Amino acid sequence: MKDPAVLFYTQDFLTGTFLMTDAQVGKYIRLLCLQQQNGGLTEREMLKICGEKDEDIWAKFNCEDGHYFNKRMAFEANKRKKFTESRIANLSHMDSHMENRNKKYEISNKKEENEIIFKNEVFEFSEKYNETMLNNFVAYWTEKNKSKTKMRFELEKCFDISRRLATWASRDKEYNKVIPHDQVITHATILNMFNKGEIDVWNKYEKAGIINGKATYKLKTN
Repeated sequence: MKDPAVLFYTQDFLTGTFLMTDAQVGKYIRLLCLQQQNGGLTEREMLKICGEKDEDIWAKFNCEDGHYFNKRMAFEANKRKKFTESRIANLSHMDSHMENRNKKYEISNKKEENEIIFKNEVFEFSEKYNETMLNNFVAYWTEKNKSKTKMRFELEKCFDISRRLATWASRDKEYNKVIPHDQVITHATILNMFNKGEIDVWNKYEKAGIINGKATYKLKTN
């Protein structure tokens, strides 16, 4: 049976569609729903909903092997799938002690699975912070204690990932370093290149850092 739901981050959606018309937003959300249910979309399906090739909407999707997909929706759908599979696999192993555990991690009695859940939650902020910083954050907070029974973040009485990441970023020299403007391009430039036919542009570039609060990209190095 197809999963009837997926996590939907309203603030991210509102930010990403701020410059769209109401009609474009309606078409875009229908395409996202169709992708979540059926996977990659064909060009025929895209045109059937949009009526014509709308560049503002098309820029939200990558094309691979003749099918279009939104990267964020694909990520959230896959994360939901893994979460559900993990929950089903572990329900039979839960015991009375699970009731006293943090509700966020009650589906798992294995540290490896808790670490995966934690990493997935951290990488929900990949639009705001670069991959290197997020990996360093995960590596630090998933370090185990001497008895190997708990990870560093599990020893904290309170742990809000969003706030912890903000604090980490403010202290991260790599994240806050000043990058010469002539060495990077903006997200808008990436989208423009994609719209002009450079379908593989997302594979050519990687996040470089933050300039004036906005993500920048640079060519990947071999």
